[in-house]
Amino acid sequence: MPQLNVALIWHMHQPDYRDPVSGRILMPWTYLHAVKDYGEMLKTAREFPGARMTFNLVPTLVEQLERYATGEADDQWLEAARKDPRQMDTDERRFVLTQFFSVHGERHILPYPRYRQLAQKRGSTRLAASPEMFSDQELRDLQVWFLLAWSGHHLRREQAFIPYLLEKGENFSEQDKLQLLDLYDEEVAGVIELYRQMEQAGLIEISVTPYAHPILPLLCQTAIAREATPGIQLPGATFRHPEDARLQVRYGLDFIARRLGKRPRGMWPSEGAVSAEVLRILKEEGVLWAASDEGILAKSLDEGIDLGEALYAPSRFEELPLLFRDRELSDRIGFVYAHWEPERAAADLTGHLKNLARKHPGGVVALILDGENCWERYQDNGYPFLSALYSRLQQEPSLRMTTVSEAIASSPGRPLSRLAPGSWINSDFSIWIGHAEENTAWEWLERARRDTLGDQTPVDWEANNLPEKALHLLRAEGSDWFWWYGDDHSTEQADLFDRLFRRHLEAVYRADGQTVPQHLHSVIKPLHRKGLVHEPTALFTPVIDGRVNDYFEWLAAGAADLSAGGAMHASHRQFSMLLFGYDRKHLYLRLDPQEHLPSLIGACGYLEIRLAGQEDWIARLDPLQQTLTLQRPGEEAIAAEGEGACDHIVEMAIPLAPLKLATGKALNLSIHLLVDNEETARWPAEGPLTLQYRGEELDADEWYV
Repeated sequence: MPQLNVALIWHMHQPDYRDPVSGRILMPWTYLHAVKDYGEMLKTAREFPGARMTFNLVPTLVEQLERYATGEADDQWLEAARKDPRQMDTDERRFVLTQFFSVHGERHILPYPRYRQLAQKRGSTRLAASPEMFSDQELRDLQVWFLLAWSGHHLRREQAFIPYLLEKGENFSEQDKLQLLDLYDEEVAGVIELYRQMEQAGLIEISVTPYAHPILPLLCQTAIAREATPGIQLPGATFRHPEDARLQVRYGLDFIARRLGKRPRGMWPSEGAVSAEVLRILKEEGVLWAASDEGILAKSLDEGIDLGEALYAPSRFEELPLLFRDRELSDRIGFVYAHWEPERAAADLTGHLKNLARKHPGGVVALILDGENCWERYQDNGYPFLSALYSRLQQEPSLRMTTVSEAIASSPGRPLSRLAPGSWINSDFSIWIGHAEENTAWEWLERARRDTLGDQTPVDWEANNLPEKALHLLRAEGSDWFWWYGDDHSTEQADLFDRLFRRHLEAVYRADGQTVPQHLHSVIKPLHRKGLVHEPTALFTPVIDGRVNDYFEWLAAGAADLSAGGAMHASHRQFSMLLFGYDRKHLYLRLDPQEHLPSLIGACGYLEIRLAGQEDWIARLDPLQQTLTLQRPGEEAIAAEGEGACDHIVEMAIPLAPLKLATGKALNLSIHLLVDNEETARWPAEGPLTLQYRGEELDADEWYV
């Protein structure tokens, strides 16, 4: 029987974090992911000869790696990491305390006593602790632990000094820290060459994304957003510049050719965002193949064509070969398997692929996802899962790991008569346009382009010799700035993303010899956003029946936003808000499902509420049985019973006495959805909420109502 071709595409992407006005790099994520992920993923693949796969690179990522490798990068975070705390002023100490807990707490802070101790001392908010409260040694330990959190499996195995520091745990010296940074510099400097070597050896295929990771269909015409989302609010000024989209493609291809070898390359358009006009540009610029999401394919098929049959075979649009990602299986890697036992997760994914192999022998399944951000949630940076997965895929006779070029070589592809516009997220463009902040950014982008380029046609410029103002414009057109505008995603560095977008526009004007317009000095994203958590205003006692009985029942409750995502976009948005509060006997929680929860998760599904205060507890809600039990992690015995109800809403009453909460102390809380005892989703995705228990204080407040 013909094998099912499994085409893995790992997408590696970072925007240009360098402030083009000051020249300083404002965020360190390119460097840190180079330490932890870029070389790491290649080294894991190299351990499995014949494990064919595709790595997709964004040129702005490669550009930044070059700056770090040559020592040209002026990174304010790395400067803060290198500096001796004894020589820091108050602002520098505050910067370290504010930023150096920017890791996944569950994987990289809680397991390590010293890092956890420092996090607890700082408090739950970024400004909770005064810099004067921390000694020089505490700040140095924080610097080292932040760096250690970014060491991946292979680096820890190859460099004995890293396990030594992990074992040492605290009281690090300046020499310890600087030696660790030297190791990191060496690792980062070798990443590009490792990509080049592995492709030249035929071990991997390298594909490319347009230069600055723009949403190409919106560059061609912002009005196309209404084809995907009728009625969406568009910017006041139309942005219609297909020549810019073409230049992003051409310059991106040329840039990678000069760095990694000139050859025909496939393309993962930024965020899988495509349209008919975009694919024509790709074909005309010599792109070998392109890929997008199955939602785009579903909207593009003629009536009567089965999506399953079409999804697991190559397609083509006007002779350009196309693959469409299997959304469920790709998202399982990105969002589901991180907290599964690695062998079990690898077996589950392989089982799904074997089922597809029986239904579609000789077909192709495309698994396309972020190749860097999800691993911080996995055990040992994802190595146990990936090694188990690659091993199983190679051992399974019905499956064949393949690059995309190999997968499409043996099939002419099913022709598509039309191509629906959209991206891999919701098959539309609403992440990047439609919100007032996003629309303002598009309007300012159009104005800057009009003011500085006039009637010039950028595509006429030589791709390998672009003027500075053109490069700044291309970088300003990147999708990342728009990703963080609006309410879809959140980050503590949102103000920096806003500043970088406006600075790139400033640089366009400066490079053209013009005065920078005053509006670019004003923020687009408000500086003071409402907090993630609002505390309760009074004690209250709701009726636990799964229904909204009256307006006042939960009026005094606190609220925590669960919907805003981070650098990765999770497709599972069952819960968007948690309401919480208490009386003298119970902690009350309320969740408003987007779908009827018992019907969604079936007879084998349940919710776990994991609570960490003075002690760790798990509250388990069975939506079908309408029961809630409280027990310690790892123990079967039920310590207490509460109340639970699941109807239009989910309501829980968790007994307070066993929790032993102290007034004014923190309670960490996370919500987990399990089906067949395997976690399928969690909220918040980026780590537990931190709530302040104010029981006695609220009791006193009632006297003043």
